[in-house]
Amino acid sequence: MKKIFAILSLASALILPAAADGGIEFSGTVESVWGVAAPWTDSDAAGKFTLGTTSFKGELEAFYGNSSAYAQADFSYDACGALNGTGGSGNIGNGLNISLGELWIDYTESFWGIRIGRQKAAWGKADGVDVTNVLCPSNMTSLQTMISDDSKLAVDALRVSLSGDSFTADAWWIPFFTPASLPLDEGNTLKEFMVPSAVNFPLGGGVVLPLPVEIGELETPSRAIWNGEYALKLSGYFSALDLSLYGFYGWDDMPVLDYELQGSYPSYAGLAINGEYRHMGMIGVDAALPIEAIVLRTETAFFPVRSFQKSAEKIITEKMYSSDVDSFETHNEISGLVGIDWMPSGWTLTAQYFCDFVFGSMENLEREDSYTHGMTVSVSKSLVNETLELSLAGLLNFNDLDSMISPSVTYSLSDQISIGGGAYIFIPGPDSDGQYGAYKDLSSFYLNAKFSF
Repeated sequence: MKKIFAILSLASALILPAAADGGIEFSGTVESVWGVAAPWTDSDAAGKFTLGTTSFKGELEAFYGNSSAYAQADFSYDACGALNGTGGSGNIGNGLNISLGELWIDYTESFWGIRIGRQKAAWGKADGVDVTNVLCPSNMTSLQTMISDDSKLAVDALRVSLSGDSFTADAWWIPFFTPASLPLDEGNTLKEFMVPSAVNFPLGGGVVLPLPVEIGELETPSRAIWNGEYALKLSGYFSALDLSLYGFYGWDDMPVLDYELQGSYPSYAGLAINGEYRHMGMIGVDAALPIEAIVLRTETAFFPVRSFQKSAEKIITEKMYSSDVDSFETHNEISGLVGIDWMPSGWTLTAQYFCDFVFGSMENLEREDSYTHGMTVSVSKSLVNETLELSLAGLLNFNDLDSMISPSVTYSLSDQISIGGGAYIFIPGPDSDGQYGAYKDLSSFYLNAKFSF
């Protein structure tokens, strides 16, 4: 009790002076989401819980004159993770997770500003699709984080900003590399979608040997000043359109994997997987053009000499003849998107076409198609004095014709409390599962409730 009293006294001593001369604002949300696998999924998955998360997100902002500070943290309990003996990226055991979303201090003058600490920024004009949005890595540790509107992790950075009447410029130095969070914990239901527990290795003559897979080390860049990342965003706001230019040089958030057979022919004992992170550069541009009630959006990014994953079969075959084998090839890549937004009375309609092209041969790569493309569509409608919202979102990949459909309904009981439900339905293509169809057994119906303050 004495320790608690001392902590409260110290907090009061720090907060009260700021509240007298500046201001402090505290807000947050408490949310619970429960989901269950759809009945048409695999017999081992149907009816099982895929979502069972109750979370608290708190935000604290303090400001005084030209100075401010911001903190945002999440504390959650993942009932599904507790049953599986795992958790998310901030796992502290028994399904409990705690993560620091952002924590920064900021100083701003009329035409310049500086911010230092753990922070987030979303690049580009795309909705739910990453083209130029490479600054912050993704959180892929659970279905809840993958489908969240805020699925990006913060980076520890120094940001210097310049601003004028019709332009802004942000320069970033990110001294510490933050990789994407991957579902590699034992018991994580998403692990099998990224790394299988076993692979069938052909020995020849029609003989196939099942090999257990062991995940080794994902080697991150050394914590050295010369391994930092650098980024620049220039934005102009004109009467006809908004335009932004982007530049990034740093590390790819996803590792390239290396495969190594354990043992000797024909008595192989298993397959070891290790990985490393490779340098990546990007230059990009986006624009938004309003035309009465419609907004046209476009975005493109070029990645010079990017490292792409070789297929496991190619790596293993090459290692039979040489000990010096790279697990990747470098290719130039270009990505793009065009979209349209229309918001008539009570409606919001969005459609996007996105594409990606990798130059050169795909013969040795894990990726099969040099040109990939698809589209997204989102429709929502507010009813009953804007207390009821109906929405339907969908994504279709044209290469494999796999898709995802997400209907939802939300009703506001008050300004603070809302309840809702919906579904995430993953549909495989006719010939292969595809990127989204691979998650077909995670198709789920869910209920959620949220309290905001």
